[in-house]
Amino acid sequence: MSNPFPSAAPSCCTPRLREQAPPTATALRLGALLTLVLAAALTHAESPFEKRYQGRGDGRLDFQLFELGDGSGAHFVVADTAIPNECTGEPRGLATPGGPRALVLTRKPSGSEEACTLRLRFGPNAERVRAEEQGCGDFHGASCAFGGALTRR
Repeated sequence: MSNPFPSAAPSCCTPRLREQAPPTATALRLGALLTLVLAAALTHAESPFEKRYQGRGDGRLDFQLFELGDGSGAHFVVADTAIPNECTGEPRGLATPGGPRALVLTRKPSGSEEACTLRLRFGPNAERVRAEEQGCGDFHGASCAFGGALTRR
Protein backbone atom coordinates (compact mmCIF):
# COMPACT_ATOMS: atom_id res chain seq x y z
CA MET A 1 0.00 0.00 0.00
CA SER A 2 1.21 3.41 -0.82
CA ASN A 3 1.39 6.20 1.71
CA PRO A 4 -1.16 8.97 0.91
CA PHE A 5 1.07 11.52 2.68
CA PRO A 6 4.39 12.05 1.02
CA SER A 7 7.30 12.28 3.35
CA ALA A 8 8.46 15.75 4.12
CA ALA A 9 11.65 16.45 2.34
CA PRO A 10 13.86 19.38 3.33
CA SER A 11 13.32 22.38 1.08
CA CYS A 12 14.87 25.75 0.57
CA CYS A 13 11.95 27.43 2.32
CA THR A 14 12.01 25.52 5.60
CA PRO A 15 11.98 28.08 8.42
CA ARG A 16 15.07 28.20 10.55
CA LEU A 17 15.31 29.20 14.14
CA ARG A 18 17.01 32.54 14.53
CA GLU A 19 19.71 32.92 17.09
CA GLN A 20 18.62 35.04 20.01
CA ALA A 21 20.51 38.24 20.66
CA PRO A 22 22.24 38.57 24.01
CA PRO A 23 20.19 40.53 26.60
CA THR A 24 22.60 43.50 26.48
CA ALA A 25 22.14 43.89 22.72
CA THR A 26 18.36 43.80 23.12
CA ALA A 27 18.53 46.39 25.90
CA LEU A 28 20.70 48.65 23.74
CA ARG A 29 18.27 48.39 20.83
CA LEU A 30 15.31 49.20 23.08
CA GLY A 31 17.21 52.12 24.62
CA ALA A 32 18.04 53.54 21.18
CA LEU A 33 14.42 53.19 20.08
CA LEU A 34 13.16 54.88 23.25
CA THR A 35 15.64 57.74 22.74
CA LEU A 36 14.38 58.29 19.19
CA VAL A 37 10.74 58.27 20.31
CA LEU A 38 11.41 60.78 23.11
CA ALA A 39 13.43 63.05 20.83
CA ALA A 40 10.62 63.06 18.27
CA ALA A 41 8.05 63.81 20.97
CA LEU A 42 10.09 66.73 22.34
CA THR A 43 10.65 68.12 18.86
CA HIS A 44 6.92 68.21 18.19
CA ALA A 45 5.85 69.24 21.70
CA GLU A 46 3.47 72.15 21.73
CA SER A 47 4.59 75.44 23.23
CA PRO A 48 3.07 76.02 26.67
CA PHE A 49 2.00 79.50 25.49
CA GLU A 50 0.62 78.62 22.04
CA LYS A 51 -3.15 79.03 22.28
CA ARG A 52 -5.95 81.55 22.25
CA TYR A 53 -6.54 83.72 25.32
CA GLN A 54 -9.61 85.83 26.04
CA GLY A 55 -10.40 88.28 28.80
CA ARG A 56 -11.18 91.82 29.81
CA GLY A 57 -9.26 95.01 30.27
CA ASP A 58 -10.77 98.36 29.33
CA GLY A 59 -12.67 96.32 26.74
CA ARG A 60 -12.76 92.82 25.34
CA LEU A 61 -9.32 91.22 24.83
CA ASP A 62 -8.58 88.38 22.41
CA PHE A 63 -4.97 87.24 21.93
CA GLN A 64 -3.70 84.41 19.72
CA LEU A 65 -0.17 83.06 20.03
CA PHE A 66 1.65 80.81 17.57
CA GLU A 67 5.09 79.36 18.30
CA LEU A 68 7.63 79.76 15.50
CA GLY A 69 9.10 76.32 16.18
CA ASP A 70 12.71 77.40 15.59
CA GLY A 71 13.79 76.81 19.19
CA SER A 72 14.15 80.52 19.97
CA GLY A 73 11.01 80.70 22.12
CA ALA A 74 9.63 83.46 19.86
CA HIS A 75 5.90 83.55 19.10
CA PHE A 76 3.77 85.35 16.54
CA VAL A 77 1.15 87.31 18.49
CA VAL A 78 -2.15 88.81 17.35
CA ALA A 79 -3.63 91.01 20.10
CA ASP A 80 -7.16 92.41 19.67
CA THR A 81 -9.03 94.83 21.88
CA ALA A 82 -12.45 96.33 21.30
CA ILE A 83 -15.30 98.26 22.87
CA PRO A 84 -18.34 98.20 20.55
CA ASN A 85 -18.98 101.55 18.83
CA GLU A 86 -15.95 103.13 20.54
CA CYS A 87 -12.60 101.67 19.59
CA THR A 88 -10.65 98.70 18.30
CA GLY A 89 -6.99 97.87 18.00
CA GLU A 90 -4.78 95.07 16.77
CA PRO A 91 -1.00 95.00 16.96
CA ARG A 92 0.51 91.83 15.56
CA GLY A 93 4.06 90.72 15.26
CA LEU A 94 6.92 88.71 16.65
CA ALA A 95 7.14 88.48 20.45
CA THR A 96 10.42 87.38 21.96
CA PRO A 97 11.08 85.85 25.38
CA GLY A 98 11.19 88.54 28.07
CA GLY A 99 12.16 86.50 31.11
CA PRO A 100 10.74 83.36 32.65
CA ARG A 101 7.16 82.77 31.50
CA ALA A 102 7.04 86.11 29.65
CA LEU A 103 6.89 87.34 26.05
CA VAL A 104 7.43 90.90 24.79
CA LEU A 105 5.99 92.31 21.57
CA THR A 106 7.43 95.66 20.42
CA ARG A 107 5.92 97.54 17.47
CA LYS A 108 6.60 101.04 16.19
CA PRO A 109 3.80 102.52 14.10
CA SER A 110 4.90 104.36 10.98
CA GLY A 111 5.29 108.07 11.57
CA SER A 112 5.49 107.68 15.35
CA GLU A 113 8.44 108.32 17.63
CA GLU A 114 7.16 106.07 20.42
CA ALA A 115 7.23 102.28 20.33
CA CYS A 116 4.34 100.16 21.58
CA THR A 117 5.48 97.48 24.02
CA LEU A 118 3.12 94.71 25.01
CA ARG A 119 4.39 92.44 27.81
CA LEU A 120 2.66 89.10 28.43
CA ARG A 121 3.29 87.43 31.81
CA PHE A 122 2.04 83.85 32.03
CA GLY A 123 0.93 82.02 35.17
CA PRO A 124 2.69 78.82 36.26
CA ASN A 125 0.62 76.53 34.01
CA ALA A 126 0.07 79.13 31.23
CA GLU A 127 -3.70 78.99 31.74
CA ARG A 128 -3.78 82.71 32.59
CA VAL A 129 -1.84 85.66 31.25
CA ARG A 130 -1.53 89.24 32.40
CA ALA A 131 -1.04 91.75 29.57
CA GLU A 132 0.62 95.13 30.20
CA GLU A 133 1.13 97.81 27.57
CA GLN A 134 3.30 100.86 27.28
CA GLY A 135 3.00 103.49 24.55
CA CYS A 136 0.38 101.65 22.48
CA GLY A 137 -2.10 104.53 22.07
CA ASP A 138 -1.52 104.67 18.30
CA PHE A 139 -2.72 101.05 18.02
CA HIS A 140 -6.12 101.61 19.68
CA GLY A 141 -8.53 104.43 20.47
CA ALA A 142 -8.51 106.45 23.67
CA SER A 143 -11.08 104.17 25.34
CA CYS A 144 -9.29 100.88 24.64
CA ALA A 145 -6.11 99.31 25.92
CA PHE A 146 -4.34 95.97 25.65
CA GLY A 147 -3.74 95.61 29.38
CA GLY A 148 -5.79 93.12 31.37
CA ALA A 149 -6.21 89.52 32.50
CA LEU A 150 -6.86 86.75 29.99
CA THR A 151 -7.61 83.02 30.29
CA ARG A 152 -6.61 80.24 27.91
CA ARG A 153 -9.47 78.99 25.68
